[in-house]
Amino acid sequence: MKDKASKSTVIGVLIYVVYSLVDRFWVRFPDVVAIPALILGTVLILAGMMKPPKDNR
Repeated sequence: MKDKASKSTVIGVLIYVVYSLVDRFWVRFPDVVAIPALILGTVLILAGMMKPPKDNR
């Protein structure tokens, strides 16, 4: 059976990817914006990994 990632995990990873791409190639984010965004991404990833999977039968 194939396990799917939870929505919060996907959103957290998306925050990291968008931050990394924008920060590296277009504009540098100040620390006041970057630190809360990355903390939010970390919390979403951890919450998604801790949440038990739903059984959709």
